[in-house]
Amino acid sequence: MPAEIITSETITPKTVTPETVVAEARGWLGVSWRHQGRSRSGIDCVGLVVCVAHALDLSDYDSTGYSRRAQGQGFVEHFRGNMDGVAIPDARSGDVLVFADQAYPCHCGFLTERLGHPHLLHAHATRRQVIEEPYAGEWPDKIKFAFRFRSPGH
Repeated sequence: MPAEIITSETITPKTVTPETVVAEARGWLGVSWRHQGRSRSGIDCVGLVVCVAHALDLSDYDSTGYSRRAQGQGFVEHFRGNMDGVAIPDARSGDVLVFADQAYPCHCGFLTERLGHPHLLHAHATRRQVIEEPYAGEWPDKIKFAFRFRSPGH
C-alpha cells in the first residue's frame, strides 16, 4: 500500500469558534498584570489578546511598542491590521473590544457571556490581574471599536 502524501490541500485548518476563543482566554484568569507582559508570570491587555491568538494559531503578530498612556490612534491600528472590524452592536462572545479613557483607545478585552449576561475578560491594571467582570458600569460608555479574529489561513 503506498504511503499517503500530505499536502496543504489535505490538511484541514483548525476550526476556531467563539467558544474556543473564550475558553482559551479564561485559561488566563488570575494571571498577574504586567505592562507588555506575554507570559503566565505577567500579562497586559494586549498581551492577553496576542497570547490567545498565538495559542489558537490565529495570528503570529505581536507588538510591544506602546506606552501605558494613550497616544493617538496607533493602539487601534494594530487591531485593524490583524483582525476584522465588527460593528459594536454586532459584537459577540469571543470578540475583542477596544476602549478609550479619554479621546484615544488604550485598553482591550474579550467580550464573554455568563448566565446570559455580557461580561468583559481582560487584564486589569488596577486590579493587577486578568479578571472577568460584568460588561456594565463604565465599560459600555468607553467602547470605541470591536474586532473579530480572522479564520486561520486568512
